[in-house]
Amino acid sequence: MFVEYGGSQLLASIGELVEWESVVCHLIALVILTVGLYILLFKPVKRMIRERQEKIKKIEKENSDLNAEVKQMKDSTSVLLAEAKKEAAVIHENAVKSANQKADDIVSGARAQAKSLVERTEQELDEERRSLQSDIERQISDVSLAVAEKILRRDITPEDDKKMIADSLAEWSKDQ
Repeated sequence: MFVEYGGSQLLASIGELVEWESVVCHLIALVILTVGLYILLFKPVKRMIRERQEKIKKIEKENSDLNAEVKQMKDSTSVLLAEAKKEAAVIHENAVKSANQKADDIVSGARAQAKSLVERTEQELDEERRSLQSDIERQISDVSLAVAEKILRRDITPEDDKKMIADSLAEWSKDQ
């Protein structure tokens, strides 16, 4: 059949075959690249984020437990205050003043202690959240940099690094 049409028809058919194979090769490479990026980047980052969220939930639970303990301490100081008032009613007027003064001192000390504990707990939580956020950003940056270097097969300048990190964080924040 090719002999009837001549050599130019044979070359055109081979040219079409080469173009088709090139397209198929590119499609296969794209699929491999997509699957590779999904396995190497998306799954580990998603797992890391899930672990961080679990850690934050654990910290929030500990915070609520501490708040319950603070409330219990407040309740116990209220009980102590009521007992002090009962005893003050039985004691002479001077003893009443003294008991009230002691009760006020206990309450103010307990309030100061509770306030200090709540402030310290909130401060620790804020520090932990900032630490977790910076760890997540650093790890995302490291993973993105490693993947980008593998993809591009070249070193990435700090400017390229900053741009890719900003783009990734913006896209990640938008997805969240």
